[in-house]
Amino acid sequence: MARTRFVPNRRGIASFLRAPETRALIERKVRAIEADASATAQAEGWRGEFRVDIETGEHRVRGAVVGDYSTPYPEVSRRALLRALDAARAVE
Repeated sequence: MARTRFVPNRRGIASFLRAPETRALIERKVRAIEADASATAQAEGWRGEFRVDIETGEHRVRGAVVGDYSTPYPEVSRRALLRALDAARAVE
């Protein structure tokens, strides 16, 4: 039986990863994670100071939420970020 071969369209993928619509989607999802993580940390009694970093590079757009350094307990920040990942699923 012949095997099916997949050949990715690299130019199409690259243009998708650099598109303004993709950047907007990533930004909405990252901001939703930051807001939810902040609310979770505040509910546990911490300030909930998370930082959003969105970078448009030559090849792609990247988004990140940086942890809350106002707490002396990194597990609080980590737990809040893990719980907040579900917030990105609800954002379109």
